[in-house]
Amino acid sequence: MLTSYVMLDSTTHGIPSGNYDGSSLAFEGNVVTAANFYQGLGDLQTVIIRVTGFVGKIIIRATLNNEYQSAVWFDADEFGDYVHPFTGVFTLNIRGNFVWMKPDIIDFSAGTIDSITITY
Repeated sequence: MLTSYVMLDSTTHGIPSGNYDGSSLAFEGNVVTAANFYQGLGDLQTVIIRVTGFVGKIIIRATLNNEYQSAVWFDADEFGDYVHPFTGVFTLNIRGNFVWMKPDIIDFSAGTIDSITITY
């Protein structure tokens, strides 16, 4: 059985949407369950990032804690480089027995994040 969640809906620089106020350089996407949420049923998560002219960095953060509200988060992978605009569909295959994952966007200075999804 394939599980898929939206970590971030379409977000365009300068336009408020979800957790993004339209002017800040940093914000969080949705916290979603990861492959190990179901107690050991997997350790491979594929994050699919769709962007158009995106300038900034997307940090995929993960935790092993059962409760995400009080969790200790760490960086599992990242995308972007703060300088060059990226357009296309990019995948990050992340291995780990993570319980929760989320995207943190930093230095978002141009473009559109069309979506960030996770599948496992």
